[in-house]
Amino acid sequence: MYVVKMRGGYLCANGGPTKHLKFSTKFDTKRKAKEVAQKWLRSDIKYKVVDFENEYMLSEIERKRG
Repeated sequence: MYVVKMRGGYLCANGGPTKHLKFSTKFDTKRKAKEVAQKWLRSDIKYKVVDFENEYMLSEIERKRG
């Protein structure tokens, strides 16, 4: 599964950002995530499609560090 990561956090189902990974919109393929991001986000917003599992592990590590 993939999520769209941008400056304000992650892409949420309402088309806005969420800082919480668990509330982000998850996609089955990178291609679908990129299509939706291009449709929902303005052209001046930079984003990247990242793997959900890897991002979740990174957020858990950061949370444990404090």
